[in-house]
Amino acid sequence: MSLMDRYEEEDGSDSDASAEIDEDDKDDEEEMHFKSHCEECKAAQQSPEYEKVTPTQISKWSFQVQLKGKGTYECSATGLVFEVSEQALVRYSVLSWFKFAEFLKDSWRPAGSIYDVDVVNKDPSVLKFIHFPHSLCLAEPVRELRFSVLHVKGSHDSIESTVDFTESHVKWRVSSLSRVGLIIPSSLPAKHHGAVLVYKEGNHKYFFQVYLGVNSKSEIKAIEEQVNKSRKKCIRIYKPAPCNSPLVAGKNYHLTSEPEGKVEPSELNFNTDVIGLKGFSEARFDGRPPFRLFLMDSVNKKRRICNKPLWSATITEEDLNSEEPNIGQKEHVKNTSAGLMTSGSSGEGSLSMSEPSSPMDSGSSFPHERSRSSHGIRLRIKVVQKRSPLIWF
Repeated sequence: MSLMDRYEEEDGSDSDASAEIDEDDKDDEEEMHFKSHCEECKAAQQSPEYEKVTPTQISKWSFQVQLKGKGTYECSATGLVFEVSEQALVRYSVLSWFKFAEFLKDSWRPAGSIYDVDVVNKDPSVLKFIHFPHSLCLAEPVRELRFSVLHVKGSHDSIESTVDFTESHVKWRVSSLSRVGLIIPSSLPAKHHGAVLVYKEGNHKYFFQVYLGVNSKSEIKAIEEQVNKSRKKCIRIYKPAPCNSPLVAGKNYHLTSEPEGKVEPSELNFNTDVIGLKGFSEARFDGRPPFRLFLMDSVNKKRRICNKPLWSATITEEDLNSEEPNIGQKEHVKNTSAGLMTSGSSGEGSLSMSEPSSPMDSGSSFPHERSRSSHGIRLRIKVVQKRSPLIWF
């Protein structure tokens, strides 16, 4: 009996039900805004019924959305919620936390993503509140839980208080607009929602890189940038990324497979600190697919307790035949010809937004710019072929 069969039998579920769940997950597997699949706070993850809006994509990680009037609106691509007092055009970009590590020091750590937000051709005061999606699991009360916002203006930063929070979002009163991101004290013993990303090494059909990180847009972007800068050509295998249960910061989790492959290292550390390079595991197989990957609780694995996987995915032959680069597409944001990147445009794509330099940006930038350019070329090809709006994961 396989590992998956054992935990399904123990859980009392049947294969038909699992098939239905897997089919539904396909709609979310390439979304940028990874909705939580956490079974411990599933009911709490239902956000209020704000008016959903579909943004226009400026570049891979930059968007803008036209809000038609006073109200509260939720972006379908990022999960950000905007409260405005009148009609407004809001422009925003997902940034990487690594470039802001100097402002966090040892006292704070991310509790969600960091963004650059602006209101176009209007006073920023029309944007009254921003609700940020956070990465914490709040199924159980967290003692002395306190969310704050890191607000970076040029080379200066401030730590600002928040108004309120729910199981999925944190509400912040807009003081001014620039680069803003959710943080919590480093000493807080909170559990986070995790996500697993799988990449196929281009030159080895059955070699895979598996990354474990926090389920946030900034974390996904950081992993993607790391993969893009690697000497190895890697192709993203799109599978549902969110974990089924919350993860503990600093703890090791066990990666295993069926059929049994060579997984090195077999332990993945769930690190919520801001670091330059994320660790990953390599999974190698000699046979042919399908391959099944499982993330397990290491403690229970060592005690030989058959626990339900925290995450699992099945890689098929069809997955391996894709020749797409590391960046996915899905119709959750609109794209216009004005917003498409050209071979000379930046991968950040922000028209007026910038990020401070970091040690990783030093030296020759040619390989990084070449990667960005290739993404722009692919965008143009896709628009011609599909004749429909382009959507990123």
